[in-house]
Amino acid sequence: METRAPVFTAIALAALGGCEGLRFNSNLGPYSEVRIKAAAVREYTPVQIARYDAITLGFVEAAQCQRRPDEPKPNRRMLVRELKQRTHNLGGNGVVVEACGTATGGFEGCQRYLECRGVAYAVPGRQSRP
Repeated sequence: METRAPVFTAIALAALGGCEGLRFNSNLGPYSEVRIKAAAVREYTPVQIARYDAITLGFVEAAQCQRRPDEPKPNRRMLVRELKQRTHNLGGNGVVVEACGTATGGFEGCQRYLECRGVAYAVPGRQSRP
């Protein structure tokens, strides 16, 4: 019985080694990529970000337009997720959402319109101020 374990291990390793160039494709890629990028970015308030020696990377914006009644309504949570993704794309790990709301005058063709604006930051791991 004891001699089977090393043989089984060798066969398993050989089989796994044969799958080295194998690629797996699915349509979950873009969706999961957005979720992973957003999860890597933390949302801060202006008071919280002031406690760090954070580096400002730039402004980020996101907007949603509901054109038809059967489409999902724009919501802040989805827009903040997009701000986080854009922050990650700039190399940041923190975002301060400055404003979310409807644009003045609205947008033609949109039953509902929502936009959010924020500032992307590279935030160090430790606070510099209490």
